[in-house]
Amino acid sequence: MKALNIVFITAADLPQGGGNTTRLKTLVTALQNMGHHVNILLEHSQGNVAPEMLQPQGEIGGAPFQYVTGSTIKPKGYQFFTKKLSAVFKIRDHIKKLHEEGKVDVLWFNQSAAHLIYPLTRLGKKLGIKIVHSYEDERLKGNGLKRQLIYANQSLADRKLTAHADHIVAISHYLRDKYALLTENKVPISIIPTIIDPAFWDCTSTTPQNEYPLLVYTGGFFGFDEVEEVIHAVRLLKNKGIIVHFNLIGYNKNDPEYMQSVQSLINELGIEEQVKMLGFVPFEQLKAQLAKADLLIGIRKDDGWSNTGFSTKLSEYLATGRPVLCAALEENCHYLKDQQNAYMVTPGATAETIAKAIEYAVTHPEQSQQIGLAGQQVAKERLSQTVVQEKLGKLLGEW
Repeated sequence: MKALNIVFITAADLPQGGGNTTRLKTLVTALQNMGHHVNILLEHSQGNVAPEMLQPQGEIGGAPFQYVTGSTIKPKGYQFFTKKLSAVFKIRDHIKKLHEEGKVDVLWFNQSAAHLIYPLTRLGKKLGIKIVHSYEDERLKGNGLKRQLIYANQSLADRKLTAHADHIVAISHYLRDKYALLTENKVPISIIPTIIDPAFWDCTSTTPQNEYPLLVYTGGFFGFDEVEEVIHAVRLLKNKGIIVHFNLIGYNKNDPEYMQSVQSLINELGIEEQVKMLGFVPFEQLKAQLAKADLLIGIRKDDGWSNTGFSTKLSEYLATGRPVLCAALEENCHYLKDQQNAYMVTPGATAETIAKAIEYAVTHPEQSQQIGLAGQQVAKERLSQTVVQEKLGKLLGEW
């Protein structure tokens, strides 16, 4: 296979961030491991992590990255749009320079919108550069003028520009079908699922040693997970005399009021000794936190966004070898079956339903252990870098 020079164009928190960052890093690492040369040009950060965790330039998975404006701060107010325009011109200049040096064969737009895709695709086509779009989330309309303008920008890209791609990469069956419809099946589409390193996340060399069963949740607290329902479930179990502990890891710095509301709920239910909010944990410490768990919690809410993909978090959970409790969302059901390789509750499950699932899992430890190992096998066979690299090889092999 020819080694390609691939330029990623996106907005992300680097070198550390949330699920979107992880998706970008694992995709880039897989391409680098295949012998391709990746360069990442960032218009701005997502603003989901503390500023001290970001760097204006650096390297991930052997690939250089840089914020083209020189700033890691996500612009706000009217500057959000003016800075985006400035970034487009700077990225354009980078691409021209790379082309002159013979260092760009593919432009890879990662979850991008029309303001980037339109001008840079025109440039790419003029220079004979292949165009790839990759999508991992559904577009969210949201509230407020700014959110509506962002959605319009994204929607325009979906409706008018995806047809100009040479290939589309979708993280899920849902997104594959969406973009197949939008492009009238005229653009090849590949499902490249969440990519993980099963060996890195493997926790089976240790066994949890907890006085009471420990549940662990990790996430960005963006409102996509059934956090409150699980907290209520812990209280319901306590009412039955079943004591479980629950560690919540993560923090949404952009919504401190929501974070306080979660803590207030814990206090109101009188379970402060059982439910602990640990805040943000650095990536290098995360595996140790997951290894402590008797049951990992990854229950997405039943909404349009959650149904669009198999989450990075859930994939990492499975790779640990610990049993996982998740929702039986459409994409999850392409990979998992209840009480075979995961515990699953119906989408939109109530606290009562979740409490029953938790009770069963923690009172059947041997079965839970086997379910955890079966879930790990799914991660190895369907989500590992080796498997994904084979799919990427077919995508890029003729270029």
